[in-house]
Amino acid sequence: MKHQLSIVLALGLAAACKADPPSPAAPAPATAGAADPAAPATAAAPTPATATTSAAAADDGAAPRDGDPAARQDFRKRRDAKLDRDGDGVVSDEERTAAMHDRAVAMHTRLDADHDGKLTPAELAAAPGRMHFDDPAALDTNHDGDISADELAAALKARRDQRRADRAGAGGSDQDLP
Repeated sequence: MKHQLSIVLALGLAAACKADPPSPAAPAPATAGAADPAAPATAAAPTPATATTSAAAADDGAAPRDGDPAARQDFRKRRDAKLDRDGDGVVSDEERTAAMHDRAVAMHTRLDADHDGKLTPAELAAAPGRMHFDDPAALDTNHDGDISADELAAALKARRDQRRADRAGAGGSDQDLP
């Protein structure tokens, strides 16, 4: 997904940096499927507008990393609106804790590769993306062979706290974090 997004953004940037304006009378290049009407149509190269739209459509809920303060503020408002379950305009500690637990339960279910209801250290070690821990077996604090949603939530919180401490120690500020 990240690779595809990178390609879309690179093509959009290349199109935006092109010095010559496109010729309106230029014939469309022939494609391999052009002679065969049953062949699927090929998509045109993304323009800067569609590249931006594609990037927005690919938004997986992650905080914007481009440093745009307005985008970050918009993200925070949307996130807080989702977290505010009672609609009072304030995300309480209880609402935040419930949201983190719900996230851990969803992750537990998603990472359970054999769908037996248990997340083993081996399944967690084989998980794609950012879910790698140095020692997945250490997350199983009660040593029952199953990393429960609560154990996963505790590990995620510990990792998040450590990363925030590392950023704060490197001159960063927790105020800049989502």
